[in-house]
Amino acid sequence: MKIVFTKHSLKRAKERTISERELRYAIHYPDKIDKSSQNNKRFLIKKIYYNKKLKADHLLMIICEKEKRIIKIITIIDTSKISKYY
Repeated sequence: MKIVFTKHSLKRAKERTISERELRYAIHYPDKIDKSSQNNKRFLIKKIYYNKKLKADHLLMIICEKEKRIIKIITIIDTSKISKYY
């Protein structure tokens, strides 16, 4: 499966100091996947990880779209509010 990052998603990753390697790991080994009820191509990957900069567990949420054999990363969200979104 090919993974393609939008410019927006790479910008968000850089702002949140999340490496492409960490994103790829989360995509390949998600804790949870939620499908969109409004768009059958879109889904949300959730992964709890340790944020080294903030020294705390965080929830990484990756919004993706799948077409054929390509996963397109739309944007990423990083939050400390794990219980609210997980």
